[in-house]
Amino acid sequence: MSDADSSLRGFLARVAEERPADLVEVERQVDPRYETTAIVAKLEERRRSPILLFRNVKDCQIPLVTNVCGSMGRLALALRCPLKEVAARYGEAAGSAIPPTLVSDAPVHAHVLRGQDVDLSIFPRLVYHADDADAPYLTAAIAVARDPDTGVINLSYHRMMGVDRRRTAIYMERGRHLHGIFAKYRARGQDMPIAVVIGVHPLVSLGTLYAGSADVDEYAIIGGLLGAPLPVVHTVTGTKLPVPAGAEWVLEGRVSATETVPEGPFGEFTGYGTGKTDSPVFEVEAMTHRETPMFQDIISGHLEHLVLSMPAIEHRTLRDARAACSAVTRVSLPAPLTSVVALRKTDDAQPGQIIEALLSGDIYAKQVIVVDDDIDPSDLREVLAAAALQCQPGRDVVIRRGMQGTPMDPSCPSDDGVTSKIGIDATRKLAGGRTVTRNRIPAEIYDAVDVSEFKRRRG
Repeated sequence: MSDADSSLRGFLARVAEERPADLVEVERQVDPRYETTAIVAKLEERRRSPILLFRNVKDCQIPLVTNVCGSMGRLALALRCPLKEVAARYGEAAGSAIPPTLVSDAPVHAHVLRGQDVDLSIFPRLVYHADDADAPYLTAAIAVARDPDTGVINLSYHRMMGVDRRRTAIYMERGRHLHGIFAKYRARGQDMPIAVVIGVHPLVSLGTLYAGSADVDEYAIIGGLLGAPLPVVHTVTGTKLPVPAGAEWVLEGRVSATETVPEGPFGEFTGYGTGKTDSPVFEVEAMTHRETPMFQDIISGHLEHLVLSMPAIEHRTLRDARAACSAVTRVSLPAPLTSVVALRKTDDAQPGQIIEALLSGDIYAKQVIVVDDDIDPSDLREVLAAAALQCQPGRDVVIRRGMQGTPMDPSCPSDDGVTSKIGIDATRKLAGGRTVTRNRIPAEIYDAVDVSEFKRRRG
């Protein structure tokens, strides 16, 4: 596969050619402290979400690109499918994994900096929200790690707060794969080798976010999304971690088994910051980058942050819901930590099975609502109406306490993420009770109506 087909700059060139209105180049100087976030927020208020390429960033010589995956239309472009088929295409690709191919020469190794030459302060000093920690963050940072027991490579996004020229804090959520891998190294008294990748093609991002079992190699999922093996190259520090050959930047080093620093607050995808946490320290031993590299950013809590994760989370939710009940037809994630599941019910026990599976199996499933198949799970008005009209709270609502959630939930009482969760069966009951029918119009009458004959009168 060519670099143009699997790199960030190759995708940007494609956008410039096929969707030029989606790429805005900003030549004036911008301040990475709040201003880039403000620009994205103002554009979103006007229903616009273009890629922004900032050529002139204050106190930085590196161009900054953000909002690359800020629209489903661009994800469809990357997947080479119609907009309505993004979820289906993602599911197909996840089931057609293609392992990466190892190459010996890579654009990301055009320049190699080691030891004292490593300097993270050359990156834009991005601060996003007024209540965030007064420290620069890396948000589009993909951590690459190897499970010491199985040898499986794991890819995952993590926020990283700059500490000094060579160190960052790395936030790892309890219950996620990288946290589990780190726990294994720490139990051995060993630092965890990682590589951090910045600046990638959207399909690398989508594959990184795939949620499967710990033995899944996300590089193979990326290959399925690309339809060809992703070219990877080994790290230069001898850890033999594979990294995308076409990435803009790679940071190589180790996460300390013992050292932590206060990290945060940081405004997350929920729209809230949740205070400080003690996070492990990542020490960078080498930096590699392309010729004339750019720096990629994801502005937390805005469209790109939400849109990018949607195909992966919907795929996981649909997969897990169908594993609990094959009658599930659709899922939607209309709000943070909320899953709505539609099913063609044949048994009144099925909604409860789905609720239990999702609440117990997903730290991001705090509210699960199950509706009938004739309800659009993405339409909150329909969903809330079903919850009001089909649900008896004393019978159809379950609350589970002491479950693992995410510390990013601002209602969690502590930073371990332990929380209460709720499930709502908003489906019509099949057995017992009154005879209830839903209002409907005979199909032959409805289909025969031609609304074009009812034109508005003028005058």
